Amino acid sequence: MSISLHALRDRFTSDRAREAEGRNDVSKARLEQALDAIGWRSAGGSSSEEVAAIAVHIVENCVTQNRDVAVAIRQVAELLHNSAATLDGSMSSASMYIPAAEEVLARYAR
Repeated sequence: MSISLHALRDRFTSDRAREAEGRNDVSKARLEQALDAIGWRSAGGSSSEEVAAIAVHIVENCVTQNRDVAVAIRQVAELLHNSAATLDGSMSSASMYIPAAEEVLARYAR
């Protein structure tokens, strides 16, 4: 799955413009929806709302500073890893969450 910086930046810029018009947390709400779409809500651990609140900063940093989608994917994967419930006490590596992170950012950018 390929997520372009252009698509991510356009979505984020559009969301920020709507927020400036008085709509609250548009980008966070879209990220929550993307998380829910991949089944995050049913996974236990941190809520979609909590994860989205942090993911917004990752997306913002990507589009305004480092301009590297691969870095954002890795950071979202790490966020998901750290926010997931550990049902049996074991921890998988953050790299196991890369496909989910890609899906979340792709859904957000659409």
